[in-house]
Amino acid sequence: MIAEALKGKTILVTGSTGFLGKSIVEKCLRSVPEIARIHLAIRSSARRPASERLEREVLSSPAFRRLKEELGEDAFAKLAAQKLDVIEIDLGRDGLGLTDEAREQIRACDVVIHSAAAVEFDNPADLSAQTNLLGAARLVETLKASGARPHLVHVSTAFVGGMLRGVVREESPLDPGLNWRHEAQVLSSLRGPVEEESRKPEVLHRLRREATSRMGPAGTPAVARATERLRDRWVKDRLVERGRVHANSMGFSDIYSFTKAMAEHAVVELHGDIPLSIVRPSIIESALAEPFAGWLEGFRMAEPLILAFGRNILRDFSGLPDSLLDVIPADFVVNTVLAVAANPPPDAKPRVYHAASGSRNPLRFRRIVDEARTYFTEHPLRDRYGQAIGTPSWTYPTRQEMATRARTALRVVEAAQWFVERLPLGASIAEVSDDLNAERERLERGVNLIQLYGVYTEVDCIFDTRNVTALWEKTPAAERKTFPFDPALYDWTHYFQDVHFPTVVRMSRAETAARRGQQPSGSTAPKAEASSVRSAIERRAGRGDVLAVFDVDGTLVETNVVEYFLWMRLRAQPLEEWPAFMVDILRKGPRWLYLERRSRAEFQRSFYREYDGLDPEVMKRLGREALDAVTLRRIYPAGMRRIREHKRAGHRVLLLTGALDVVVEPLAELLDVEVDCAHLLIKDGRLTGDLQSPPPAGEARSALLEEYAGRNGVVLAESFAYADSLSDLPMLELVGTPVAVNPDARLSQVAGQRGWRVERWRMAPGNWRLPMPDPRSPEYREAVRR
Repeated sequence: MIAEALKGKTILVTGSTGFLGKSIVEKCLRSVPEIARIHLAIRSSARRPASERLEREVLSSPAFRRLKEELGEDAFAKLAAQKLDVIEIDLGRDGLGLTDEAREQIRACDVVIHSAAAVEFDNPADLSAQTNLLGAARLVETLKASGARPHLVHVSTAFVGGMLRGVVREESPLDPGLNWRHEAQVLSSLRGPVEEESRKPEVLHRLRREATSRMGPAGTPAVARATERLRDRWVKDRLVERGRVHANSMGFSDIYSFTKAMAEHAVVELHGDIPLSIVRPSIIESALAEPFAGWLEGFRMAEPLILAFGRNILRDFSGLPDSLLDVIPADFVVNTVLAVAANPPPDAKPRVYHAASGSRNPLRFRRIVDEARTYFTEHPLRDRYGQAIGTPSWTYPTRQEMATRARTALRVVEAAQWFVERLPLGASIAEVSDDLNAERERLERGVNLIQLYGVYTEVDCIFDTRNVTALWEKTPAAERKTFPFDPALYDWTHYFQDVHFPTVVRMSRAETAARRGQQPSGSTAPKAEASSVRSAIERRAGRGDVLAVFDVDGTLVETNVVEYFLWMRLRAQPLEEWPAFMVDILRKGPRWLYLERRSRAEFQRSFYREYDGLDPEVMKRLGREALDAVTLRRIYPAGMRRIREHKRAGHRVLLLTGALDVVVEPLAELLDVEVDCAHLLIKDGRLTGDLQSPPPAGEARSALLEEYAGRNGVVLAESFAYADSLSDLPMLELVGTPVAVNPDARLSQVAGQRGWRVERWRMAPGNWRLPMPDPRSPEYREAVRR
């Protein structure tokens, strides 16, 4: 019935770059071989034309792996060329932006499957209105204007009834007394005032202050970019919140279900004599069997909850344990859509079909939690130390109770994080900050999950599927194996234990690996990170245009400019002068800490004035002595090995640092590498405390690196950078392989967000921490005598 009815037909599919759309296209190619043509509605993006998007975003998808294996690559390419073509359609424009040729192609279509949608529950209100509501209305209006009369299959959602209880019938949309045109206008007009508000001086001042607190040491350009990112986030958050509140006030759980409900009203009002069917899927999850078991693209609704449970991120969750959680495998939705497409309504009255499982194969919320506990007990996820993560025991509190708990805990963690990030302990406190950041993200994720999905675990309704069941009963037995769509056919334990949960875990590991820049594995330990860097070095061996640039203090050596200065000054003055000198340093310390947090360049300018009046020759001699007394005792062996690896690979190696020449040049000579460091001016045979050039920190360091690369033919996109501080961010952003070594708290957060490699290097055991000259040594007595 289905294949025969679609034989020789021309179909238009919108949303074909999305999960459901490409699944529909794949099923048509594989199971309806005599279909005439499938037009894919794809819009050119700023980066790629529509034809390239077809290749990269549709045909290269794993969804087509089965067909390629069955037919062979060449035969598949031939089939795709015969059956598929692209029509450039922009659902955001009146008339869809069609050319005359495209309009003729649409006029010749027999079936239009409209699956394009902004499916996230937390999309900005205007985006949801433009895509879900006005996009559907524009499609119907354009079909009518072109004279086309295809069977229109509008893919909606089962939750268009809002927060209903009891049985939800397969009927035309309920009338909430709303005008869809007015709602579209209200939601679409929200962005302008919000954008204007975001540029008010008081808002920009607050965002700039926050950006400076986060990114100040990275320099002015980094702060400016961070301010704009925060402003964009501010705008999005308010559009999301206003959309959510608007939807809630109309009796809907989120902006997605509200705009889809309004879209149903629009297409029912506008379709005229165009045959109209509406398919309302419930919660679409991974495929049971086709094109392969577990086929899923992108995390949908249940996946974040499942992973949060397996990772023990959600220690508890709200919901009604006996409520129906209506989940439907993706391939059953695809088959329902095609069965509906093959059976147009006999009259002008729209037909509604629920692609839902609740009435035929009910799944209780408690059942899915028990299935998850069973799976993650037998196949536990592991933390960063390789330890198995236990599963929580949920007590199902109310959403209000959960939100209150999570927000209270979040405030405590944010306060602790604010305090820790201001401690002057650099990398030594970064791991504590990492733990606090992970806890903050866990709590924020929990609050977000409660807000987005909590209502779906409290659903107290059941979706009637009499129309779908009738369609199934009239499907010939021979086609039921090819197009299964009756939810009574599968067992939930098999689906979750053997198909869905393994898929979710596999996708999570692949996503984590991609974010961290390593191959998927069960471990995220530092050794795996280091291995991936070494692999990158080996791949670029023999290339003289590759540079490895290293910061020094905190990256290669566990020291800083203050400690070098203390050692050299104490080394050259009598013991009885030490107390007064140390009191003076401690008195100035708070100001230096403030400047360091605000700007590395400001700190260096201020601190290096302590060298005013000192003898440059004495400092040079003491700097060379410091190589043995300080540098080599506190150098990281892993850093030395990494430099040797780069040199063996034929790479250039550069030490780029704000430390002074007197302490860095001896190390560069020992390592036989290039160096670019700070130099002080000399006047009348004495150091002035003023730098010869701007401090090589923040954006100045990236400018030096770009100048070096241009002068020496270095390809920065293939190069490496190693650094420990947020002030090094501009330098790290320039290269293809940035590595955060012993990162401070703020760089650690940035590295985690961007998926950069993070390595922890340590001194050799037995070395002391604070560099202090030994007053009893002959060397000290000789230095003081001089």
